[in-house]
Order: sequence, then C-alpha cells, then structure tokens
Amino acid sequence: MKRGSGQRQAEKGAILRAQVLDAAIDCLAEMPYSEISMGVIAERAGVSRGGMQYHFPTRLDVLGATVEHLHHKRLEIFRKDLTSINPDTDAVDHIVESHWRHLNEREFRAYQELILVARSEPELANLLSASYSAFISKWHDIAHELIGWQAEDPETARSGNIAHYLLEGMAYGQIGGQISDREIQEILDYTKQIMRSQMRK
Repeated sequence: MKRGSGQRQAEKGAILRAQVLDAAIDCLAEMPYSEISMGVIAERAGVSRGGMQYHFPTRLDVLGATVEHLHHKRLEIFRKDLTSINPDTDAVDHIVESHWRHLNEREFRAYQELILVARSEPELANLLSASYSAFISKWHDIAHELIGWQAEDPETARSGNIAHYLLEGMAYGQIGGQISDREIQEILDYTKQIMRSQMRK
C-alpha cells in the first residue's frame, strides 16, 4: 500500500522535529544557555532555520518541546532500567546506581541547565513545573507497575522523595565540585538504606 504525500510529509516533519530536539539537548548539555540561539540549534540539527521555525516559531516553543522530549526519554530509560534487573542482582543496588549514572548523562545535564535558566524566565519556570508534575506521576506509575512501589502511601512517598532528591541534589553539587567521591558513595549507600527499609515493609 503506497503512502500518500500527506503521510510522507508528516514523517519528514517528525524526523525534523526529533533532530531539532536532540540538537537542543546537546546544546543545553554542552554550552551556556546564553550562547544557544535558534540558529545554533538549527545548525547543530543540520536543518535550515526556516524549516526549524516552521515547527518551532520561538525559542520558548523549542524549549517546551525539549522539556517534554527530555522527560519522555528519561521515562523510557527508567522503564528500561527496571525491566533489566537480573534476578540475581540486588534490585536496590541496580535502581540507585543506574539512576545516579543517568544523572551524570547528557539528558540530565540539559535538564539542569533549563532549571537554572528558569530562575530568571517565568514562562519557562511555569512550563517546567507543569511538565515535571506529569513526569513524576508517570514515574510513579512505572515504579508501581514493575516493582510494586506504592507512591500513594505517605511513608513510601516520603522515602521515595528523600532518595530521589538526595541523588538529584548530589548531581547539582557535583557540578561545582562541592562533593567528593567519598561523600558521593556515602550518600549512595544511605539512599540504598532508605529504599531497602521501605521495600521490606
């Protein structure tokens, strides 16, 4: 069955959008926000600026779509991590160490830059806040589906938040060299204790 021109055009559009969003993530992970323009992202994506602006008229449009793209990719990574736990592997070790590893990869570095920028850009701050709420809700759904995590239970939610924000806070501390390898390991071990104490209940 032949594809119509409309379908081909939609597929080309989806490919271009993905190229732009991946390029935006690369730019955010590698350079200061002040140096990132529509032209810089278009050049990194290998597309014309006009073609990019057809799909993303403004920089805020690009950033909004990039946030959604980042969250989607991080949820895919989280699901993959949980489904790849070997029966012979300690689940808590796997979850905590995998999460910490991902907090040092390009996706989270890009997200860190957006968070820092949002302090002085209210529109971006509002966009991040709404997207993050949906992201955490889906994160909990995946954890419930695959490991039975009961995020609606107050104690479980508290322990999950402590573990989550310990690691994310540590990732921010690592940017400025404010935390040593020894301290990182101590916090990782403490995070595992928190997770184990809750999962034993």
